[in-house]
Amino acid sequence: MEWWHIALIALGGLLLLYGAGRAVYRATSGWRERIRTLKNALDEAIAADSEPPKPRSLSSMESVAMPQILKDFPDFNPKVFAQRVRRDAKTYYESGKEGKVLFEKDATDTFRETFEDRLPKNVGGAIDVHRVSLSRYDSARRRKFLTCQAAVGFQDSNGVQQERRLSLTYVAGYADDPASEIVGFNCPNCGAPLPAVGARVCVYCGTAFSAPVDRGFLLFDAKEG
Repeated sequence: MEWWHIALIALGGLLLLYGAGRAVYRATSGWRERIRTLKNALDEAIAADSEPPKPRSLSSMESVAMPQILKDFPDFNPKVFAQRVRRDAKTYYESGKEGKVLFEKDATDTFRETFEDRLPKNVGGAIDVHRVSLSRYDSARRRKFLTCQAAVGFQDSNGVQQERRLSLTYVAGYADDPASEIVGFNCPNCGAPLPAVGARVCVYCGTAFSAPVDRGFLLFDAKEG
């Protein structure tokens, strides 16, 4: 057999192999696309799982509620109260971490009693309050309710970062002792309800208040969500 015969046979074999390879490549293109899609999805899932969770978003109604709050409570200091909310939000989760109610004052007796049965679970690491906001002010009733939100992060007992949104509701009223149950907007002399939050004279007994009655916001309720 001449050498060029052998070369032609070899060339034909290569062409056959090339054609078969192309056919297999076209036949498996759909599977390759599915595999690439699955790999990309897995890569994205792994990347998302490795990123720390972001702080929860908060709703804010400060621009709407603050004028009414300052009308009812001229001495109200938003910055000071924000510090109070931060402290209470941290105490909320520290109570779960310690397994007992850590609110010793500035909360109603009812809240402390009910909170004992619903302490947050699985709190293990440091607690960080990212930010707080004023979300609602209810002044329609004699008792005034102020609701704030806090974005809180902490590590659970397994070392996994958790991000929660906590709503804290405060009730405003006159109280002889900040640690006691709320008394309400009443005259400290005769106990009659005052006609307005900032009243300085009781319309029932005529008692004039030379100094503002001690006003406080007591923690009334707190829950996640």
